[in-house]
Amino acid sequence: MMQPGPSSHRSAAAWLILLAAATPLAAQELRWQLPKHGAAVYTRSLKVDETIEPKQAWIPGVWQGEQQVAAVFAGELAQDRQRMTDAAYDPREFLANIAFDLRPVRGGKTRLEVETHDRFHPLQVDVVFGDLAADGTQTFEAVLEVDAKAARAASTNPNIAKLRGKLSGKRVIDRAKGLVTYVAGTADLVADYPAFLEGTENRPVRKQTIRISDEWKLDVVMGPDDAEFRARVVKAIRASIDALRKQLGEHVDDSFEQNDGDKYHHHAPGELALVLLALRRSGEDAREPLIQKGYDRLRKLVIHGTYELGVAILAMEALYTPPSEWAEMRAGRQKAPMPRTLAAADLAIVQGWTKELLDNIDTTTDTAYLRRWHYGPSKGWDNSNTQYALLGLYAASLCGIEVGPTVWTAALNHWLQCTNLGPAGAAKITYQQDLAKGTRTRGGTSKQQSVGWGYHDANPTGSMTTAAISGLTLCTSALRILKKGNPKLLGEADAAVRGGFLWLEQNFSVRHNPGNFGEWPNWQLYYLYGLERACELNQVALLGDRDWYFEGAVRLCYTQRPDGAWGNWVDTAFGLLFLKKTALPAVTGR
Repeated sequence: MMQPGPSSHRSAAAWLILLAAATPLAAQELRWQLPKHGAAVYTRSLKVDETIEPKQAWIPGVWQGEQQVAAVFAGELAQDRQRMTDAAYDPREFLANIAFDLRPVRGGKTRLEVETHDRFHPLQVDVVFGDLAADGTQTFEAVLEVDAKAARAASTNPNIAKLRGKLSGKRVIDRAKGLVTYVAGTADLVADYPAFLEGTENRPVRKQTIRISDEWKLDVVMGPDDAEFRARVVKAIRASIDALRKQLGEHVDDSFEQNDGDKYHHHAPGELALVLLALRRSGEDAREPLIQKGYDRLRKLVIHGTYELGVAILAMEALYTPPSEWAEMRAGRQKAPMPRTLAAADLAIVQGWTKELLDNIDTTTDTAYLRRWHYGPSKGWDNSNTQYALLGLYAASLCGIEVGPTVWTAALNHWLQCTNLGPAGAAKITYQQDLAKGTRTRGGTSKQQSVGWGYHDANPTGSMTTAAISGLTLCTSALRILKKGNPKLLGEADAAVRGGFLWLEQNFSVRHNPGNFGEWPNWQLYYLYGLERACELNQVALLGDRDWYFEGAVRLCYTQRPDGAWGNWVDTAFGLLFLKKTALPAVTGR
């Protein structure tokens, strides 16, 4: 299957299905029937056994990252609604990608081709389907081999795996409902790697044998407006709050000491601040003893790094945010966030944090024109630190601390300078104006240049494109509130925001961090929190025809651990912030 959008990096492990045997009649017989913007969600039992030969050799696996959510989203289906278009980017997803294609409902042979990426060579997969039984059961067997021609054409890195093997399984199709209700099977694979021996021309091969046993059982079909979905989200929010409270209670006294290393890379204060931010944004009472204890600890910490300063200011601003503000702004009764009235001691603390944050910039530029941030004062920069610096400065301005228009203008110039232009397309950004009244359809379609951002200035990713959208939005919002800013520059920033949303539309997924394939397994919950923030700041409900919140929430609800966490407590805080949709709309003038 091939992911939507023209970007070449989307070809990673994308499935391009060539139905050599399926007849046109068979192709018309069956289509997925899912609610608009909805999903079919499964319970999955997955087991992977690996044996490495020779035993003493270490070799990289053919996958990375955590197990993905077991679901088929309506937005992932091709226009014919017979197959998924989102990529199966590692062998754990092969079985489902074959089983969820509803075109080969008659017995016969099908050729699949798996395009190249940086983990293993392109594959060709020959699948033989049995006849579809009266009860909807259908068996299939597949042989996987390296597609030598495609590998040569792709100029694949010779140091990656050659994957081969066999796969067998069965599926059950409910023809009346248009659903695959059950999938089970095994894959026996061998991954051959060159040994990474510098200066050796005839490299020996290292071998990894893999057995994947997989089973999917349909759990529920639901859409964004279903009570089942809302109940699961509420349960997940409550569980993640409990998980963060438990960890905060266990570690608030001893886990945030200063270290003797680089003071700009000491992340513990930022982790405490992020947990407090998530708990406060989730409605935890500021007067509650555990929350008070956490803030007392935060006030005593010496903080230097950009991430930590930005999140600490956000956490302090959240302490003074009126509890009704979120609802008032979304209902249209309040146009902009209210100024926060901080206690004198807290205001002094935030003033000190803000002053240090303003100094953690790239010192090689004329800051009157271009301003960007790194971990501390540096001859360098990155878009992640820049994003969190602007989040902190925006929160500081809400707390009554003056951040001049020059800062916002120079930061705007930075985001506009480091764009990665993609192809033009039809931007289908749907704005939600009044959630209380159910209005979700303001917006339109226009021709727009796709724009993405990377960690520096290349290889756009979802996490950094959402960072840029948020950064641009905060800068323009601050300038409009101050009634400053060059109209031409503000117009360019607005166009860049639209282009960023188009890039997200073309590359959207909640299964991974979109973009550069090497980043797919990384920063997934960081990306989801960035996605929530970018969309909520701009009141965007849909990306094209994808309900970003529904898909992200399903992904989180079905990958949450029994203890309520996702990964470490930083990931848990990101997940909770996404589910609560706590970012306030910004004043955009759009």
